[in-house]
Amino acid sequence: MKELILLTLLLGPLPAAAQGGRPPAPAASLTANFSYATPDGLISRRAGLLGEAALGELAGLKLRLAAEGAHLRSLGPDHFPEELYKTDLRLSAEDKKTRLALHLTSNSDRPFHSPSETDLGLNFSRTFSEKGPHAWLWGLNYSTRRTFLRGMPMPFIGYRYTTDTLTIVAPFMARWQATKTVSFSASYLPVRNFRLAAVWRPLPYFSAELEGGSVLEQFLLAGRADKGEAFFYEAQYITLKPSLSLSRRLQITPSLGWQLKGVYYDGSSYDEHHGKKRLGGGPSLGLGVKYNF
Repeated sequence: MKELILLTLLLGPLPAAAQGGRPPAPAASLTANFSYATPDGLISRRAGLLGEAALGELAGLKLRLAAEGAHLRSLGPDHFPEELYKTDLRLSAEDKKTRLALHLTSNSDRPFHSPSETDLGLNFSRTFSEKGPHAWLWGLNYSTRRTFLRGMPMPFIGYRYTTDTLTIVAPFMARWQATKTVSFSASYLPVRNFRLAAVWRPLPYFSAELEGGSVLEQFLLAGRADKGEAFFYEAQYITLKPSLSLSRRLQITPSLGWQLKGVYYDGSSYDEHHGKKRLGGGPSLGLGVKYNF
């Protein structure tokens, strides 16, 4: 989750046109998601809720609060937890040049059981040079439970290029509006999260997205002997997601996909692990419902 926050951190100050033509965020929204996946050797069900709300302004900064929770139920091979939870609370503040985000996350079989199952993080970025479509920004990322370099502050410098049809945030993402109805995007989030997508939007109320990539999830299990270790699950996937807006407030997004392969293991970081188990491919389906208040 913290990697997704980092990308949001970089994209937040961009105008709506540069973010793919999406309208500004609503004052509040609630999204419900349900998915079912059956890769070879594992059956999993995931249900979650995401709520977001604007909190007004403070010292010229727009405040926004988001809370997310998900429950994962799995039936599968040895050592794969039967029940897992993902919980996240985020507070962000931003203006045209600056963005600050704080998050409290606990992905575990017993969320917030202790500090060992809790991740406290901070992301900060500020644009210090902007001329025409070019912009340079600097920032800082901190996380107590990052999948790599845990507890170490990570400063960074980024470059942003923005036009009506092309957006690049090096080295994290790129988006190209090829035609009025077709766009392509690519994103990378450290360390093993990447995504490629193509979107077709023939009508204002309908779109279809084909995406593929890889995702790495980390869970901090309560009662583990070594508090420095975590449970990791990594998978490659491809998914088709048509989206239909039934009204100005209500949107539904079913999905149909295929997990190409997967792997899970215990370790102190994503690249220091043991007991690796591999999973084969298999189908997945899901449904998302979003309501804007």
